[in-house]
Amino acid sequence: MRRLAFPLVLTLCAAATPSTALAGGARATRNVAIVIYEGAEILDLAGPSEVLQAAGSFAGEGDTPALRVYTVARSRDPILSQRFIRIVPEFSIADAPPPDVIVIPGGNSDALSKDEGMMKWLRAATGRAEVTLTVCTGAFPLAETGVLDGKEITTWYGAIPSLQKKAPKTRVVSGRRFVDNGKYITTAGVSAGIDGALHLVARMLGRRVADQTARYMEYHWTPEAYLTTGYSYWNPSTDQRGRAMQRAELAADEKRWGEAVVELRRLVAARPADDTAWLYLGAVQGEKGDHRAAIAAYGRVRASSKRRAEALFQTASEHLALGDRRTASRVLSQALAAGFSREHAMHDAKMAALLAEVGSTSSTRATSTR
Repeated sequence: MRRLAFPLVLTLCAAATPSTALAGGARATRNVAIVIYEGAEILDLAGPSEVLQAAGSFAGEGDTPALRVYTVARSRDPILSQRFIRIVPEFSIADAPPPDVIVIPGGNSDALSKDEGMMKWLRAATGRAEVTLTVCTGAFPLAETGVLDGKEITTWYGAIPSLQKKAPKTRVVSGRRFVDNGKYITTAGVSAGIDGALHLVARMLGRRVADQTARYMEYHWTPEAYLTTGYSYWNPSTDQRGRAMQRAELAADEKRWGEAVVELRRLVAARPADDTAWLYLGAVQGEKGDHRAAIAAYGRVRASSKRRAEALFQTASEHLALGDRRTASRVLSQALAAGFSREHAMHDAKMAALLAEVGSTSSTRATSTR
């Protein structure tokens, strides 16, 4: 695994902080509400949730994600998905933040349609939201609000006749993974929600972020050629700094290390407290082979930063590359103490071996003090 990808993958797997990838945007974080209800299909909600959470991290700037994903239900009481998975909603409709993006999964969508409180919230929230994405039979409750009248829509192939009967003023089509009406995107069944969510990401945050997300998920995403002409390659929600960050990332992707370093040094000079930029500069310096410069860059990540544990781990890796196992072990211990996950450390073979030594030393010390 490339050094540049390593901190990013750990961050995404941890689902804790924004990514090291520098495709940042100037816009405020968009709120993404995943609507859940009794009997919601798990992949209908999990697929888009995974896409949007990862994309929000890839497109984030510093410690600010581009998307904040959360679940919303009638109340905060646990709901049962597919009769065996219990999910505790983060918010109820009474206290949920106003969503910019709404995802309505399918499954037992009648439970949603028959809940007057949920439908009242849904009408108001979808009216204000930037976009609403339905998956599978999640199109039914949205169609009942009337907002899809006169539009071409889709759903799970087995529910197409029922939806056409339920929403006679629409045209329900088959053979399409998703249909985009601008404010409303409807997708076919289950896994099609992933395609619809990636399309939405490409539309909002650029094709590059969608591709990064699909690659991270190991999902084979091949959008139709006619759709790609409408995607901006770079994140369109950016300011000058965001575009500079994207240039640095492109240079690094193409192994033009010197250019990436120059761009990143400009960024940290303009904003010394940007811990993510320092982390990326360290990663580029390390990939370039300048391990001491990498250590210096990682050292600029503030002690109070959420990224401190990651910076310490990468510092330990650079000391190991210099052949200084003693310092590497000491710094690795500091990284673990700061909250870096042992499980994530095991993804790097060399660091995993060092981790075993650190664990062995710790056990020996513990035994000697008894």
